[in-house]
Amino acid sequence: MPNDDVIAVLGVWEGYKARHPERRPASEPGEPDEVWVELERLPGSFVCSRCGRRCKKHHDVTERWIQDLPILDARTWLLVPRFRAACPVCGPRVEHVPWLDKWARVTKRLAESVARLCEVATIEQAASFYGLGWDTVKAIHKAYLEAKLGPVDVSGVEVIAMDEFAIQKGHREAAAVIEPARKRVLWVGRGRAREALRPFFSLLGPAGCARVEAVVMDMSTA
Repeated sequence: MPNDDVIAVLGVWEGYKARHPERRPASEPGEPDEVWVELERLPGSFVCSRCGRRCKKHHDVTERWIQDLPILDARTWLLVPRFRAACPVCGPRVEHVPWLDKWARVTKRLAESVARLCEVATIEQAASFYGLGWDTVKAIHKAYLEAKLGPVDVSGVEVIAMDEFAIQKGHREAAAVIEPARKRVLWVGRGRAREALRPFFSLLGPAGCARVEAVVMDMSTA
C-alpha cells in the first residue's frame, strides 16, 4: 500500500487528502518521533463558519500547522490550508471544517482525547503526554467541562454561602459561591471576593439578587 494511502487510513480528515507524509526522528532523547502531513483540500463549496451558507468562491487562503492525535506513537502535525469563504452575507469568513474548530491549533479528536485524559490525570501530566502547553490543555479541559455540565442553573437559588481560599503558591486567592441547601458549588472565580464574584451576580440578575438579599435580610432579622 502506498505511503499516502497508509496515512489516509490512519488519519481521516474529511474534505482533505494527505500529501507528502514524512516521519521524522525525535530531535531530543526521550522525545517521540514526529509525523508531518500536508493536506490538500478536495474540490467543493466553501461553508461559511458563521451562517453555514455554501459559497462557490473563497476570499483567500493561509496555511496553518495543526496538531492531531499521534500516529504510531509519533506526534502528528498537519499543514492545513485554511480558506476564508467569500460569503455574500457575512463577508470573508473562515470556512467550517467538521474536524477542526474555527481558530484551534489542535484537531477536535485530539482535544477530546486530551479532555478525557484530564479526567484521570493532572493538566500538567496531560500537557506533557501530548506535548502541548499547559494553557492549551487548561483551555481544552475548561471548554469540555462547560459543554458537559452546561450553564450554571441559578433558578430558585435563595440562600448562598461565600468563601475565599488560597490556591497555588504565593497565597493567590479565589472565591466560591455555594448553595448550602443542595450542597453544590455555583461559582468559582480567581481573585478576592468582590472582583471574583461580580460575574456570578451578573448571572444571577437583578431579580435573583433581590430574592437572595430578601432571604438573607429575613434570616438576619429573624
